[in-house]
Amino acid sequence: MASKTTTKDIVVLYAKTDDLENRSRRNNLHIVEVPEKTEGSNATEFIEKWLYQLFNDKGLSSLYAVERAHRVPMRPLPPGRPPRPILAKILHFKDRDTILRQSRDNEEMVLNRVKVSIFPDYLNEVQRRRSRFMDVKKRLRGLQVSYAMLFPAKLRVAALGSTRFFEDPDEAAQWLDVHERQLRDGVLDT
Repeated sequence: MASKTTTKDIVVLYAKTDDLENRSRRNNLHIVEVPEKTEGSNATEFIEKWLYQLFNDKGLSSLYAVERAHRVPMRPLPPGRPPRPILAKILHFKDRDTILRQSRDNEEMVLNRVKVSIFPDYLNEVQRRRSRFMDVKKRLRGLQVSYAMLFPAKLRVAALGSTRFFEDPDEAAQWLDVHERQLRDGVLDT
């Protein structure tokens, strides 16, 4: 049986490796729905040119470059199934942030008549934790309330004259239940 010290050390080491892996993915983009084989034999060159065409007039820096890009390594799925995602590492984080911000605002990113979406690349555990906020975020969008997801999984809500932070989606939903009428009517807290 492991001692308390050993268990504590394992938890600390796990947290460190998790942090290191998330940091190594910091400049990555997760691009979904790009039809298979669209990228040809050089995914990096294809993604670099395609993103440049989409976002050059939206604020990419003069140093914009895609360091590398590739399909998620697995067998291609049968016809009718979604294509494998593409992971792309952007050289500069400011360009990655510009691409993410503009892709969020641009509702129609189309490639070969297929709608493509771009997301940050996170570990599965981080994605799972962030996805727990989906219902709350949908309600906030419906109320036109400003919010943001902070890393790793913290919801920031700017409403009713202040900013609130939630690490638990149930707590955020409870707050929203209590304040929904005020948010809908645009009434400030007193």
